[in-house]
Amino acid sequence: MSANRERLLILLAFLGIVGCSSTDRLYNRSAPAALVTAPSRTSLTITSNSIVITSPVLESAAGAAVEPAVAKETEPLPTVRQEIPAHVLKSFERWNDPIETHAKTPPAPSPSTAQAAAKRSSDNQLLDLLEKDLNKAVEQPKERRRLQFSKQVIANPKVRQYIQHYTTTAKDQLQTALARSGKFMPMISKVLSEEGLPEELGYLALVESEFSVSATSPVGAVGLWQFVPATARQYGLRIDDWVDERRDPTKSTRAAAAYLKELHSYYGRWFLVTAAYNAGPGIINKALKTSKASDFWGMKQKDQLSRETLNFVPKFVAVSLIASDPKKYGFNNIRYEEPVEFDEVDAQGLLKISALAEMAESDVVTIKDLNPALLKNLTPPGEKGYSVRVPVGKALVFAKANNMLEGGVETESAKVVTHEVKRGETLFSIARRYGQAVTTLMQLNGLTTPRLQIGQQIKILLDVIRSTLR
Repeated sequence: MSANRERLLILLAFLGIVGCSSTDRLYNRSAPAALVTAPSRTSLTITSNSIVITSPVLESAAGAAVEPAVAKETEPLPTVRQEIPAHVLKSFERWNDPIETHAKTPPAPSPSTAQAAAKRSSDNQLLDLLEKDLNKAVEQPKERRRLQFSKQVIANPKVRQYIQHYTTTAKDQLQTALARSGKFMPMISKVLSEEGLPEELGYLALVESEFSVSATSPVGAVGLWQFVPATARQYGLRIDDWVDERRDPTKSTRAAAAYLKELHSYYGRWFLVTAAYNAGPGIINKALKTSKASDFWGMKQKDQLSRETLNFVPKFVAVSLIASDPKKYGFNNIRYEEPVEFDEVDAQGLLKISALAEMAESDVVTIKDLNPALLKNLTPPGEKGYSVRVPVGKALVFAKANNMLEGGVETESAKVVTHEVKRGETLFSIARRYGQAVTTLMQLNGLTTPRLQIGQQIKILLDVIRSTLR
């Protein structure tokens, strides 16, 4: 009995010592006496590329959060551009168990793992720094709204990799694109500046299309800014059998500016804006939702985004740097094309390109070059006052000719009739009947094969009167 009593006394003494020790740790002198311990909660803050775990928050007995007694400097409120939409925040969050994180010591990374982590850190830094550079440019007055890349962005390994690519392997290709930039960049810079965007965002068009108005992608994107039909129509661009305004440099640039601004309003981060512009918001949203990656580049490892989309940012930085100072990068003999300049006039009725050229005292090649949105060799049928572009200084000449046309003095005009295919008719027999070439009928009707079906409607372009205005 005495032995049991001694064991009990020893146990009680031991428990008393442990209890005091725990009390000393839980109740610190710097904390108010009303504080009690509560399960630690980890606060998550997301940057543009990664998750930051901040310190636990203490709670009072009533459940209200109580700030630690350590004095902290007052942080400025976040600007609109620093706020991340809820759907993006939710997609990037990774809920780690803090207890498990601290309980287990991770194994030392292998050299290859450490190297990959360093590369990922550098890639993430590129996005962060470029975000700051773009925001700084946007916040400048209109006359100084230029994008100045920081030294760290210029020195980024991915950027240097693409500079090396464009100055060696793809040098001839880029030189051709830079020559075309002389034709379009003055107009693009003006439009972007008017819309409150840095002029250098115009080089997104260089990455997308190499400044070719006729560029077409395998997925049906067309023009300088590579709009797919649905997005183009959403931003007011006309697409039909006669006109495709994705090929119109000015109209498509205004649509692209509106699209970029809306994407930034939606995502809040420029690297997501460029990714969504390249791949489409649907693909980016799906990748954010399903990849559960801890940062932007992790979506590639989970096969959510293409290499092209992920590398769009360093490509853009590389071509922007080269285009801004080509001689520095070995481009010494660029022959820039002349900027596009024109007058706009209203063409009455259905007119051939050759008639437009005659009325503007110009030539067919020039009129086609100024009006790339016209898919046929004439203005659209049913249009009253379709706006066409003529060389600078020729608006009055064209207007005079147009007035003469309305007053009864005819020039080379045309009309479209519709022929319904009957049994036994072929495209060749229809073309011969109307004095047309088979290729002309195929082009006018958008046919890829001469095969016809009974009852099919075929448009025929007929010359009405041929005359000379001069």
